[in-house]
Amino acid sequence: MTGWMIFGGVVLALFLLSLIRVGGFAEYSGEGLLAKLRVGPLYFTLYPMKRKPPKAKKEKKEKKKKEKVPEEEPPAKPGGTLERLKQYLPLIPEATRGLKRKVRIDKLCLDFTAAAPDAAAAAMAYGGANVAIGMILTVFEHNFKVKERRVRTAVNFDASEPKIYVHAALSMTIGQGVALTVRLLFLFLKLTLRGRAKQNAEKEAV
Repeated sequence: MTGWMIFGGVVLALFLLSLIRVGGFAEYSGEGLLAKLRVGPLYFTLYPMKRKPPKAKKEKKEKKKKEKVPEEEPPAKPGGTLERLKQYLPLIPEATRGLKRKVRIDKLCLDFTAAAPDAAAAAMAYGGANVAIGMILTVFEHNFKVKERRVRTAVNFDASEPKIYVHAALSMTIGQGVALTVRLLFLFLKLTLRGRAKQNAEKEAV
């Protein structure tokens, strides 16, 4: 009887723990994808997962001082390619299956830099930018509860292709965060393996 009571207490504790809300952010830039979970003042990197050699205690303390809570408005970063982002967007509906609009985005920031050789081409580039922005916002707003969004557009006359930067400040329960993280990591792994297989096939064809 005591064993069942202990088991029930553990299950109840885990259930209540899963309901605690935590924060974090997901970001796409020229450096690729970055996802961090925030628990209190601390941030933990979920993606990409990198193995780092152990450091001295003094260095760890210095690292903690540098790791501050990001500002509400993230600093501008060079964007990544639109084509690469298009590969990631279809993963969102799959990862949020069963969690649709339960995970909250407190602020969604999107910077789109169009590429155009001259002013005349810039007008056409902005038209394409509006289409791309609409597509991206639709994916996020259909699968998450977006409280606030900020969109900026610009043009770069020296760039050869458009660039985009996306930053989403997230709020969710621990249970939702675990489910979303596990699904996304699995989908990213599948996408990576598929890309490597395609590259190997192209090399063999050559």
